[in-house]
Amino acid sequence: MPARLPLRVAAGVGVLAGCTLALQVVLTRLFSAALFYHFAFFAISLALLGVGAGAILVYLWPRRLAAGGTEVALARWAALFAVLMLVVPALLVRIDYDFDGFRVTTAFALRLGAAAVLAALPFLAAGIAIAIAVRDYVGSVGRLYAFDLVGAGLGAVGVVPLLWVLDAPTLSVGLGALGALASLLFAPRRSAVAVLAVAIVLTGLAASTRLYHLPASFESQRTVAADRWTPISRVVGYAGDERTPAVVTYDQDLAPVPLRGPAGPLPDWRDLGLGPQRTAFDLAGPGRTLVIGGGGGRDIYNALTAGARRVDVIELNRQIRDVVDGPLRRWSGSPYSLPRVSAAIGDGRSTLAARSTRYDAINIGFTNTLTASAGQAYALAENNLYTVEAFHEYFEHLRPGGVLSVSRLYRFAGEEALRATVLALEALERDGARDPRRHVMVLLGRDALDAVFGTVIVRREPLDAADASRVRALARGRGAQVVFGPGGPARREWAALARADDLGEFCAGYRINICPPTDDRPFFLNSVRLGDLGAAHGQTTFITRTPFVVLLVALGILAVLCAVALVAPLVLRRGRPRPPARALAFFAWIGFGFLLLEIVLIQRFVLFLGFPTYALSVVLFALLVFTGAGSYLSARWREPQRALAIALGVGCALLGLVAFALAPLVHALIDAPFAARVAVTVLALAPVGLALGTAMPTGLRRLDALHPGAVPWAWGVNGACSVLAAVLGIAIALVAGFTVTTLVALGCYVLALADVLKGRWP
Repeated sequence: MPARLPLRVAAGVGVLAGCTLALQVVLTRLFSAALFYHFAFFAISLALLGVGAGAILVYLWPRRLAAGGTEVALARWAALFAVLMLVVPALLVRIDYDFDGFRVTTAFALRLGAAAVLAALPFLAAGIAIAIAVRDYVGSVGRLYAFDLVGAGLGAVGVVPLLWVLDAPTLSVGLGALGALASLLFAPRRSAVAVLAVAIVLTGLAASTRLYHLPASFESQRTVAADRWTPISRVVGYAGDERTPAVVTYDQDLAPVPLRGPAGPLPDWRDLGLGPQRTAFDLAGPGRTLVIGGGGGRDIYNALTAGARRVDVIELNRQIRDVVDGPLRRWSGSPYSLPRVSAAIGDGRSTLAARSTRYDAINIGFTNTLTASAGQAYALAENNLYTVEAFHEYFEHLRPGGVLSVSRLYRFAGEEALRATVLALEALERDGARDPRRHVMVLLGRDALDAVFGTVIVRREPLDAADASRVRALARGRGAQVVFGPGGPARREWAALARADDLGEFCAGYRINICPPTDDRPFFLNSVRLGDLGAAHGQTTFITRTPFVVLLVALGILAVLCAVALVAPLVLRRGRPRPPARALAFFAWIGFGFLLLEIVLIQRFVLFLGFPTYALSVVLFALLVFTGAGSYLSARWREPQRALAIALGVGCALLGLVAFALAPLVHALIDAPFAARVAVTVLALAPVGLALGTAMPTGLRRLDALHPGAVPWAWGVNGACSVLAAVLGIAIALVAGFTVTTLVALGCYVLALADVLKGRWP
């Protein structure tokens, strides 16, 4: 077994780790484009499962998997990773991911299972290589683990700009070339050179042909005018004709593009099917309007034809604007480029927070992103728009008498129009309104696609009798129905809301979750409580229970797979010396704790950095690089038990601060310049990474001294627990919020600290 870690081997591990992290992001983009966003976390779980399973296999067959010597074995498994990166994407894009009317059928489950197995194979090969390196160079594990984490951090920061220029399948093939480079670093071999050459050729073919093309949602039914991949979503523009509007899709969500030629008249509320929303603009009066989420341009045209002197638009994905105003301009009339329109790219809420502008109307019309923004399914772009704190931000940017207008489908992912009403009432109450019901009116109507939707009209000042009467008159003339407002009458579900004495009691007793989301629990599109999964809640356009059900089913499947991975060594190595379960518990706790923390940090910094892509890139880069620095420094300790206890104690204190002080910090500095916010993010994560990064290498050195040969199993246990944490963290956040999720992570590290203080040391 080698005693000294060569620099080229450490560099090879770093390259391979960077490839696996980048591949997680790329596969998440691919799954998000092919499926709805709640399947995207599969890529993260599969990556962690593959890496953990690879370590378990190294523990079970240490000699067989490392035949030929350490460096030769590393080169062989890295080359296999590269080959799989050339083959697997070509197979993944040919699987039929059709939902069959949103129903999760047996056939669909089998196809998804096949995709999962294929996607896990490259991670398995990389996991075997890294586990061999950790086992054979455990004496230098601090340095090796540092290269592993820094490589992963560089992969996180590097993959994002690449996704602006390459589609996900092409980029995944390109990662095969990096895998071949890692193989050459481990041991120069002709086979690796050949794989590198083939990878370069296939990357070129992937970029210039349909060899690795993933069919778009409606590609077989309509003409594709534009197909753009970004780190946020895949944007596809479909051409229209004289009678059929064009359509722009972003992953599995879509927006119809209003039919207007380059020189034609602006479509009004009749053409757009947005009478209720136009009523909100009329109540606000002509002035300056903000549209958050321009989509295909409907809200822009509605505001302009209502007399807005200026329309500011905040669009999350610049390719939506570019496709609508570019390849689709023949049908759209380029709404973002009109004289009175100004468009900015970024997250709606944080972009607004950085402005001092006040508006006569702020409009959020059907703004969703049914995608795992930028690669982490738990950091959804629309989450930050529909919270109590977000509504307070909107109120702060309204002029006196200004109107906030929020339009949602009547029933889509739950009863969204009703939930938006409850959210507005709660925000007004916290804002100091004596009787929030006097500030809100709700109109129901039908859009151009004949779908029932509600527009919630909110004003910071009370609506007087004249205002309410005017809204009712305008609504009648536009085929809309007032279902809630001062003076009544309240109709449908809003009737019970109007009679309720207490908003909290009404929410708690309602048949589904319509309670107002907060920044701590920002899941507006999840309407199912954990205790109500088996109940029937009426018909919705989208299957209300699907996200939570899929999450729990996936958690069960992954729990079984992880249990098999952990139990298999006990069965297959029966009678052989093995470490006690307590010796491995330490690695389980830090695996759970680190992934739970990562989930929280990415979500928190989406709002702070103003763009989901930046949150993913900056958070992972900073956290992994400083964790790697902590790992490197741990190799210098002379009293590892005492030093690790101090480091974990500091880490636990920092996690307590993350739980209770991070959200206020984000809100206090959200209007700072972008460069300053990036610097704050890095500085905030640096001490956390340094403290927590000491745990893994120190624990592995301790385990190797007490139980030689058990290092791969411990590495696998850590990976398996990370798999569960990636899904379990979402479930905890859905039920109890991100603060509780952080406290659970803190509890995991407290248990790890207890093991350090009371456990056996060599």
